Amino acid sequence: MAAPRASWDHAYEKGLVDLMLDHNNPIYRGQNGWTAEGWTRITNTFNQKFPLANFTKQQIQEKVKDLKGNYKAVRNSRKQSGTGWDDTLCMIIAEPVIWDKLIKDNARIKKFHSKPFMIFKSLALLHEGSVASGDLNFVSIPQVDLTSDAISPMDSSTNDLNRISSTNVDDGMSSSDLQGQGASRRDEPKATTSTNSEQKGALLVKKRKQSQIVVVLEDYMDFRKKQSTKLVDELKESKPDDMFPIGNCVSALEPMEDLSIAEKAKALRLFKYPMNREIFINTKDSNLRLYWLKEEISEM
Repeated sequence: MAAPRASWDHAYEKGLVDLMLDHNNPIYRGQNGWTAEGWTRITNTFNQKFPLANFTKQQIQEKVKDLKGNYKAVRNSRKQSGTGWDDTLCMIIAEPVIWDKLIKDNARIKKFHSKPFMIFKSLALLHEGSVASGDLNFVSIPQVDLTSDAISPMDSSTNDLNRISSTNVDDGMSSSDLQGQGASRRDEPKATTSTNSEQKGALLVKKRKQSQIVVVLEDYMDFRKKQSTKLVDELKESKPDDMFPIGNCVSALEPMEDLSIAEKAKALRLFKYPMNREIFINTKDSNLRLYWLKEEISEM
């Protein structure tokens, strides 16, 4: 007999992804995927955190596979021409004709037409080791010697000159010797001068690239801080001055006789998101509101 279908909500999904990120290390995840010990530990820890869920390891594995499929669908759709991305709502922005094409290419993306995918960034960290947002997708950043980058080409040349002068004086060479040495160098073949110029040019190009990497690294760190701040704000409960407070939604939900207790409980989860509260409150037609609510509940 097949196991009953697990009932997942956003809190469960986020909790699962957070646990997988916590266990994303060589002890529990090898080159070929999660180890048996990893799956067991994740399942046990999840059920301890959410005792009402009581999911089996198989149900956890199936959900992980489903979330990965959702992540790939959204990630690939974002790359299509004509699409945008709302980083606050975690939703794809596109014209209806573009959405029709996206859904035709991958039916899985349909559920995210009017529904935010709040765990997209966490899934990106889990599967890509990066934060995918907008046009930024950092997978790895080479290590940079910040000390050498801080030295400009002019400073480098000056330091080399000072070092040569200091060495020659220590060897007992007078200023006239240095002048004579300079004159002899001027008499060297032009090929040597050309080689030195090429080497200096290559050095300048190398330092310029390193400086650009430092700038990108600084921008990336600033970007990560801003994203962390946004994520915290998104997860906060609605404030009392919210235009569509949860209290109003609950007051409108409770008298609805066409919904069962279980359906109303699921509907409460929808009210975690401001967009859902706004749609629910602004829909004046009771039949339309009920139909929309049941459609959203069926997709949970």
